[in-house]
Amino acid sequence: MTTNPHTLHTTTGRDCSGSGRVWLVAPLCTTAAPTDRPPVRDDLMRTWLPDGDVTYRSSDGRRKTTWAQLHAQFDLVEVTS
Repeated sequence: MTTNPHTLHTTTGRDCSGSGRVWLVAPLCTTAAPTDRPPVRDDLMRTWLPDGDVTYRSSDGRRKTTWAQLHAQFDLVEVTS
């Protein structure tokens, strides 16, 4: 019996296509915003939605920020349907 999880063959019902993108925390000036402006989730599990031309807003509408500020403060994961 193999107990090494890296060598076990597993099958799942989900398709893990790897289509979601991830942005790790970085200084303010190093990375440009994605041109398609995707909705993202931060490492505190808050969802941020594109709002206007340059800003993002939290899904509850209480917070507003720019991509640069989000990227400088949080690890971000693209939200896919």
